[in-house]
Amino acid sequence: MNTGRQLEEDGKTSQTWTGGCRSLGLISLRSASAGVRVTSVDWQRSGNGAAHHTQEYPCPELVVRRGQPFRLTLDLSGDLDSEETLIFTVETGPKASEALHTKAVFQTAELEVSDAWTAVKESQTESSMSVSLASPPDAVIGRYQLSARASSRRRHSDRKLGEFVLLFNPWCPEDDVFLASEEERQEYVLNDSGIIFRGVEKHIRAQGWNYGQFEEDILDICLSILDRSPSHQDDPATDVSHRHNPIYVTRIISAMVNSNNDRGIVQGQWQGKYGSGTSPLHWRGSVAILQKWFKSRFKPVKYGQCWVFAGVMCTVLRCLGIATRVVSNFNSAHDTDKNLSVDKYVDSFGRTLEDLTEDSMWNFHVWNESWFARQDLGPSYNGWQVLDATPQEESEGVFQCGPTSVTAIREGDVHLAHDGPFVFAEVNADYITWLWNEDESRERVYSDTKKIGRCISTKAVGSDSRVDITGLYKYPEGSRKERQVYSKAVKKLFGVEASGRRTWIRRAGGRGLWREDLLEPATKPSITGKFKVLEPPVLGHDLQLALCLTNLTSRAQRVQVNLSGATILYTRRPVAEILHESHAVKLGPQEGENPGFLGPR
Repeated sequence: MNTGRQLEEDGKTSQTWTGGCRSLGLISLRSASAGVRVTSVDWQRSGNGAAHHTQEYPCPELVVRRGQPFRLTLDLSGDLDSEETLIFTVETGPKASEALHTKAVFQTAELEVSDAWTAVKESQTESSMSVSLASPPDAVIGRYQLSARASSRRRHSDRKLGEFVLLFNPWCPEDDVFLASEEERQEYVLNDSGIIFRGVEKHIRAQGWNYGQFEEDILDICLSILDRSPSHQDDPATDVSHRHNPIYVTRIISAMVNSNNDRGIVQGQWQGKYGSGTSPLHWRGSVAILQKWFKSRFKPVKYGQCWVFAGVMCTVLRCLGIATRVVSNFNSAHDTDKNLSVDKYVDSFGRTLEDLTEDSMWNFHVWNESWFARQDLGPSYNGWQVLDATPQEESEGVFQCGPTSVTAIREGDVHLAHDGPFVFAEVNADYITWLWNEDESRERVYSDTKKIGRCISTKAVGSDSRVDITGLYKYPEGSRKERQVYSKAVKKLFGVEASGRRTWIRRAGGRGLWREDLLEPATKPSITGKFKVLEPPVLGHDLQLALCLTNLTSRAQRVQVNLSGATILYTRRPVAEILHESHAVKLGPQEGENPGFLGPR
């Protein structure tokens, strides 16, 4: 990476670059006039870094957080007289302007104000001055150029002092990203490693992940991600001016972590073919991925799946100063038509009909939550916000998702920005299996209101334990309140009551569809069946199962049992059929029957 230091003196400029960040050290400056000269600047990196919780960033630039003072010492060639003041200018981004809040001009004063850039003179001698600079708590984040001018009626001097980086500040109560708990700030902002949970609902596995937000070059890379976004390429000045807003920044990052629209960081691959890259299973952290993307001049890194996207996004947002965690959802719905149900179509053997089944249920899915205020929605929706960088469905023409208020999901407010219906379905869709007949009619043979959104998990604060946060996303499954929220979501989304009737839904620009109201209880089955594992599974050996059927009626029944089995991906997409057979069984009233042992053929 480029390295450097810039020194400007008597109109001559030289540049060198070191370690990926601009080295600002003690910069010698001399005014062109015969008046007072600024001879050097001490950025007080050690003290400022400790006060701002930024001492772990390895670059020699000063890194500070917005809404909080930082101190500089200016060495002068003489004493400023009573008619002279120091006037500072801070600028970020191209075409910086005060109108866009990307430039500010301010002079030394006696008191700080909270809503503007300020400089307070703390002490002064004949040869130096200590000043405390502070940004407003809603300042644009990013890399800034700092300049100072000593002025009076008789003369003035103007010099560039160098650059510093300004980040979000979870320690500042006036910042939208403020997080009150110090333990949570230590975990969700400063902890550079964590745990990601994967597997299935009944067998959840923990995998360590190195976020590495304080590793070499990572801060520079995270800032460059913002500069590589299509929004920045289209209108750099306006894009930078929006970077005061965590809603805007996190949505940009959710799009940039995947490579689908914008030459982003990670290319997804779910087909098991990783010959031209790295298997998603082999990644153990974000640093190698981010460094590879940057050093290859922004070529997407192959390959990732949901936990990789979430791990990388957690690194970027923690690095920028936004409290972020990784969340795993088991039995996670992918509702493509946004009707708040997962509709699976099967043939008479129970085989999924891929050409009809657009929705799916993944064994698990991983996303992020970040903590900040929702000024666009109101204080009721402050707190954890869902962000998902996995490219599943387009939002506003881009593969991005969120931020979605977790509170809004819990309360069924799916009409609120952003992507509420999709996230609501991921955790609380109803699951329906349809039997597709040869005459192209369909019959609902199974429905489950409790199947989707199980064991929603994240790492505990201060330990590697798993914490179940399902209750943050929905009321207890099967409760009256949970069904009321589901009904509310249907009404918000479609403008119709969930009334127990079949409803025709037509969306502008989309196809019409029948939506069965899932609040209507499903028809009770006359026969139930369960598989029983006869022996513990052994890798490389056949799996021995027994299917146990029970007749729930008071009359005898003849049953044709059609069985099929297939290997699947964690997204539950079938790969290869391994079982296909039929059994004829007679069941007496209230009688159970075991058709026999089953296994792959």
